[in-house]
Amino acid sequence: MVRMVLDRHLGSHVRRWLEPDVPPTVREVLDRLATRDRWFHEHFVKLPLLIAEELARVVPLESSIVLDFGCGEGLVSKGLARFVRQVHGVDLMPVFEGLEERVERTLGVPYRLPPVMPRRVEPNEPLPYPDGTFDAVFSWSVFEHVADVPLALREIHRVLRPGGAFFLQIRPLYHSAQGGHLWNILDEPWIHLKLDREELLDRVRGARLDAIPEAQRHEAFQGETPETYRAGVLACHDSLNRITVGELVRRVQEAGFTILDQRTMQDGPSDLPSDLLELHSREDLTIAEVVLLMVR
Repeated sequence: MVRMVLDRHLGSHVRRWLEPDVPPTVREVLDRLATRDRWFHEHFVKLPLLIAEELARVVPLESSIVLDFGCGEGLVSKGLARFVRQVHGVDLMPVFEGLEERVERTLGVPYRLPPVMPRRVEPNEPLPYPDGTFDAVFSWSVFEHVADVPLALREIHRVLRPGGAFFLQIRPLYHSAQGGHLWNILDEPWIHLKLDREELLDRVRGARLDAIPEAQRHEAFQGETPETYRAGVLACHDSLNRITVGELVRRVQEAGFTILDQRTMQDGPSDLPSDLLELHSREDLTIAEVVLLMVR
């Protein structure tokens, strides 16, 4: 899913990340990672470039202190660190522990990047930073999981300096064909809208994970067992807040942001189920991704 989004946004421009100051040995490793460890390559190389290009439309990157809201394992933060003055990250779970060691182990060659400063935060609590701390904030595929969207947006607005940039992306939106985050287990379009929760959970629990093609298993499981992956998919689905594009736009404006650029992408079959159209708008059923570039 991430690969499709990045390829559409970046194409061959990802080569710009590999600038002359990158040692040849590191460049060779990164080239091999594009096929050997696609997940790492996409989050450490491609995504940081995309985000850097978006933020640079508003703020000078070299002098910017940036916050990664929902930093997860921290690979995107680490990849972005070479473009900006400083990167901080927040997440509900300390999944970023061991980040520096993972980067060194995966690259396998000496290549020191600036450190990032991730912190674990509590849900629905103020961010642990003073007002106006950051020049830019970004959030990639996180806000569909945020329990209190207005609070999160208000906090991001508070810690962002006036004139600062906020780049937000969500994919997939809940009401789109794959919005239940159930790919690799249940691939039927809108299955999460067609079944009630217990029926859906039964289908996920009963799905055969050995049916996932061998080439996709490393990327899907990320070192976990199939059953741990299944439990993670269920937890991920239960965390979804079901926000729509219209509601998101309204909430960011209420928080005080000005939208400079808004882009959406449609995905899924063109033949929409008639019973779902009675319950949801065509727009909500077809828009899979929204990207907002904003200024405080």
